Amino acid sequence: MATRVVVTDQVFGSLEIERGLLAPLDAELVEAPAKDEATLVGAVAGADALLVCYASVTPAVIEAAAAGGCRVIARYGIGVDNIDLEAATAAGIVVTNVPDYCLDEVADHGMALLLGVARGLVEGALAVREGRWELPGAGIHRIRGRTLALVGVGRIGRRLADRALAFGLDVVAFDPFASDLGTPGIRRAATLEEAVAEADFVSLHAPMTEENHHMVGDRLIGAMRRGPVIVNTARGGLVDLDAVLAALDDGRLSAVALDVTEVEPLPEAHPLRRHPRAVITPHMAFHSEEAQQELQRRAAEEVVRALAGEPPRCPVNAVDRQRA
Repeated sequence: MATRVVVTDQVFGSLEIERGLLAPLDAELVEAPAKDEATLVGAVAGADALLVCYASVTPAVIEAAAAGGCRVIARYGIGVDNIDLEAATAAGIVVTNVPDYCLDEVADHGMALLLGVARGLVEGALAVREGRWELPGAGIHRIRGRTLALVGVGRIGRRLADRALAFGLDVVAFDPFASDLGTPGIRRAATLEEAVAEADFVSLHAPMTEENHHMVGDRLIGAMRRGPVIVNTARGGLVDLDAVLAALDDGRLSAVALDVTEVEPLPEAHPLRRHPRAVITPHMAFHSEEAQQELQRRAAEEVVRALAGEPPRCPVNAVDRQRA
């Protein structure tokens, strides 16, 4: 029987990168017609591997894949929230991700959001587009010498720190899991509250965990004494949008610059879509042509390794290889 690789869903258009990598293995690449559970249960039958973008890979889908001898579920992306890891592990299926793509893109986007808000670029550009020619309102300050608090200093947080330091920002960071902050010149804060207390900008780079849900809410905003700008290119659930909206309206926050929101797309009627001190981008920080190609290649390479009996580069679960 021919080797079969099922793509549950994808947003790339072309799958030529995957086809090229799988061709030497004579593997058939098949796209599922839809990503609902019932469709996927049928589509993954007999699959040796799955490539997954945003589809929900439930226990039922995993059971159907495992029955046909599926060896790997390769996620196009960093997070694996949409894959039931417990079920995959129990079935002896390795789950992989791509934790090291789009790092520069996200750091660049985070810095662009920070600079755009700090310099009033959106407000100024819209004024010109609407036929006006005037300076932005109050609140534009010199960037050099101001303070940026980083919440999390992993691969992306460190890259943003490098960019911020080049602009003359004072960078303070909180990350209870990082023994080394990586970049000289970053000050370590002992607590999250200490990190944000005197910050002019707060940039989020933390994972989405139960403990981190709505990290930026009324309590933490209350610890921010300088009414900072909140920048989020990490996970939407880190920010309580109701708390942020109230803080914008009563002056406890200067602005928000968000690439991710807890519900996406952000509902059309949501006040932040048109709030004068909110800049929202459509979850695009990861995107570049180079990053997309890198993502497709690295995810497909995990499938190639699994089909060749080689260990994965980036496993996210521990599987008994003898059982698998």
